[in-house]
Amino acid sequence: MKMTMVVVFYRQKPEESKTVQTLKHTLLVNKDCLNEIEMIFYDNSPESQAISPSDYEGIHISYVHDPRNLGIAPAYNHAWTVAKENGSKWLLLLDHDTELTEDYFKQVLNLPELDRDVAAVVPKIVSENTMISPVFSHSLRPLQGERPTAGLQKQPVMAINSGSLISVPFLNEINGFNESFPLDYLDHWLFFEIYNHERMVWLVDVSLEHELSVMDYSRVSLKRYQSILDSEMNFYKKYKRDIYSSYRVQLVKRLLKQVVTVKNKKIAMYTFKRLLSK
Repeated sequence: MKMTMVVVFYRQKPEESKTVQTLKHTLLVNKDCLNEIEMIFYDNSPESQAISPSDYEGIHISYVHDPRNLGIAPAYNHAWTVAKENGSKWLLLLDHDTELTEDYFKQVLNLPELDRDVAAVVPKIVSENTMISPVFSHSLRPLQGERPTAGLQKQPVMAINSGSLISVPFLNEINGFNESFPLDYLDHWLFFEIYNHERMVWLVDVSLEHELSVMDYSRVSLKRYQSILDSEMNFYKKYKRDIYSSYRVQLVKRLLKQVVTVKNKKIAMYTFKRLLSK
């Protein structure tokens, strides 16, 4: 099965990446599949890096340096273009800090014949002993509800980008990734579009570890929070319009909690500012 993979970096050497370290190990265990895989390292860092193909023992790698640092959407669109050109059926999205396993690759490299309406194949993602992806997307607080179980997801779910295998024909249908979500909420938009186009998601019965720093305000800068909140509001206002009013109520509750518990009061001030905007 022809597959294109893309790993996005920022100010990190590929060999320091948890994703690349585990990727090398798992792929070299499955050497028979290497001729079916196209690997792209997309580097948003200010300075380019030297990549030695000999370090990857037969894995076909292309390196792209984009110092503009426009986020992950342009990186994914570049990878989608490459996937179309090389005839890949699937595009695997990866960031720099997802710990990949042999079991995960065994499943994605040996997928059974799936329903043609399946637009994405995703693993379970765990952060700090909590399953954070996929989650049912009808709720504003999905981490407090039940989680999807393995198999075909007919009820709408949302999964994080890293570790997700996306159908290239489906990406062709929606004209690639929406660059109005350059970094945050791109995954929400993508999975919204999957179900909006009457497609479905397949959840494989395997778990991956992934660090999600946005779960902790103490590890999120003001600039990062501004990016998250701007994209979040854009998503609910333009796409999940049915729960936009409920979202604004939830945002008021978030503001009150931030005022009391978050040390950086500029975060609460920005939430307040955005609540006043239309």
